[in-house]
Amino acid sequence: MERRLPAQYEGWQAHEAQMRRMTTPELVAEIQDGPPDRRLAALSVINLAAVDATVVRDWIRTLPDAEANELAGAIPVLSPDGSCEEDARWCALARDGYAARRLPTFLVVLMASLEAMEARGCAGAAAEWERTADWLGEMFDRLSAEGDEDALDDISLFVFENYLDREAMFECFCGAIVRHEWFAGEVSANPSIYLARLPEHRQRRALLEAAQAGGLPFEQSWANLRTA
Repeated sequence: MERRLPAQYEGWQAHEAQMRRMTTPELVAEIQDGPPDRRLAALSVINLAAVDATVVRDWIRTLPDAEANELAGAIPVLSPDGSCEEDARWCALARDGYAARRLPTFLVVLMASLEAMEARGCAGAAAEWERTADWLGEMFDRLSAEGDEDALDDISLFVFENYLDREAMFECFCGAIVRHEWFAGEVSANPSIYLARLPEHRQRRALLEAAQAGGLPFEQSWANLRTA
């Protein structure tokens, strides 16, 4: 995702060619102790599969936002050399990263990791979707209680608007509607944002849930969907 970087990262791309010739331990050292522009360049080329998980999780906790965002983008989803076990590892890392930093890149990587598990035909893919849905429901509740509108918008944009065709995500979505009257109102007022591509039985269920949770009456929200 395009974003404006703070001034201390100016010229970071100039270091990338040199960084690509470094070993993983050398890149780790740059990220640990280098100046901001070199840290960002190192994060742009490092293979996280070769870095100890405790080190990566420490980076999630301590790196400035611009570098944590680059770290999220460095998670090697959809790698042709990856495995189901590694995909599950990246899912867990992305969940932890988003919970700690609330940077939307972690959400994007999380969903890409889940899709990678599906593409590989991983036996654990369905369970990982369920695990993520449970986590996302808890995150949604926490963010709502804290009034973090930006993070809630990220969940809507990067998850609910694109993945409600997955059963686990749809159930998570309906749970959020039931628990949060403000969200029920949002969904019933703007149903096409979330429901336009879903089969009718799911559209009806979501809007009925919204009506019962304090949103617009079903007839009105159904009309909103049909005339969008």
